[in-house]
Formats: sequence, C-alpha cells, structure tokens
Amino acid sequence: MICTQTILKSERGLTLVELLISITIISLIAGVSAQMVGGAFDSWEHQRGKGYLLNAGRLAMDRMVSGIRTTTWVLLPLMISDPTDPGYPASSYYPRNILAFSYMIDNDGDGLADEDPYYDIVWNNKSGLKGIDDNNDGLIDNGFAGADDDEDGVKNEDPIDGVDNDGDGRIDEDPGSQFYTSVDDDDGDGPWDEDVFDPVIYYLNGTDLRERRDEYNFTISDFVLASNVTEFIVLRRRVNGNTLIDLYLKLDNGTYSVELSTTTVARAMFKP
Repeated sequence: MICTQTILKSERGLTLVELLISITIISLIAGVSAQMVGGAFDSWEHQRGKGYLLNAGRLAMDRMVSGIRTTTWVLLPLMISDPTDPGYPASSYYPRNILAFSYMIDNDGDGLADEDPYYDIVWNNKSGLKGIDDNNDGLIDNGFAGADDDEDGVKNEDPIDGVDNDGDGRIDEDPGSQFYTSVDDDDGDGPWDEDVFDPVIYYLNGTDLRERRDEYNFTISDFVLASNVTEFIVLRRRVNGNTLIDLYLKLDNGTYSVELSTTTVARAMFKP
C-alpha cells in the first residue's frame, strides 16, 4: 500500500533566501529606529542643556529688571551727558559690565527711602562703591574716601541738578551732603543726612555673575546669581527725561550657548 503525503503551503518553512531577506529588513528597521531614538535623545539633551542656561539667564535678568523698575537711583553705570562726544575722557564711555542701584531701604523709618543721604551717599568710608571701579579708569576706591562718590579725585563737585557741573561728561555723580537744596536737611524733617543709599551690585567675577548687597558699610550678602556667564553688558541712556537701562547676558558652558537682552526704565531719578 502506497501512502501519499500532502504538504500544505502554510506548513512550509522559510527558505534560506527568504530568511536572509527577513534578517536584512529587520536590521534596516532596527538601524533606522536606533538612529531616530538616538537623534531624539541628542535633541533632548541639547534642549535640556540650552534650557538650563536659558532658565539661569532669565532668572538673573528678571531679578535685575525688577530692581531697576523699583529703584529711584541707578548708581552705576554713571550717567553721562552725551556718550558720542569725543571730548569726554575714555573712562566716561560705555558700556560697562556692572550694574548698581539703591534697593530702597528706609533707614530713618519715615516711610521714604534715600531722601536725605550723607555726603558719602553710600556711607562706606570709600570713594565710590567699595571694591568697585566706579568711573571705569582702572583704579578702585581711589580719591577722597567717603567724599568722592565718582572716584575722580575731586570731592562733592557735582550736585543733583541734571547738569554736568564739573565738565567731566558725567551728570549728578558726586553730590555733597547738600543733596537737593542749600541745606543739609534734604527731606525737611529736621534731622540731617539720615538716609543713605544701600546699594545692590551686580558684577562679573570670572564667569560668575554675582549679586552683592551692602548696608551701612557692611556687605550683608554676596552670592552667585548665575554661572557660565561669559558676557555681561550694561548700557545707561537718558531718553526724553527717562533713564533707560539696556542689559545683555551671554551664558556659555563650552557646549551650549544662549544670549538674552532687554531694555527697561528706572523710575524718576530726581526728587519729586
């Protein structure tokens, strides 16, 4: 008796050629998938790296802008009458890599801030801001200690009147104790010179943007506001009676780089 065996097509296995083709297709799909996943991961890493720098820069920028909008006294950069005038000394020119303004402490508790300062407006027994090159001449704390607010070697020569009284290209940068008026009691409350400026200072130390707060000749805080800062540029302008501050930050960690810039307006710089 002869047995006949029927082999169904669905029961056949892959031939060697079909197997090789299948392996090749699977390998191609796996390779493309790996590239897509790797590309997505690289893109995520890139965005995360840039995002970290961007967030750090935004936090620093927001902090400075908030302070500028609140203060009535921008201390640095010094205000100059005409930055395009070639007759002014080079030290008058801008931009600077430092920002300083009063953070509006009411020292005498009368509800007003900075309305009746001493002849040394920040009362630190140093020319200008302690440890800072105020007039950008390469020298720090030089001049008449406690009476030379712009570090130019002359004391109390430029009162607050919107005029370049000493002809150095800067305006209102070195007032005496007779701050606004002909008497020492600038706010008219009786006591003299009882409300000095308490500055907050933003400056670069290497690639660290630092924030320092001074009060009555003491540094009460000095900390890193943002790291990996390779450029910090501050420009001060006077436009239609307003004080405009242009800020620029560049952060670069060697792999990623971000840039931020903004312009903001300080409040009125003169006694109402």
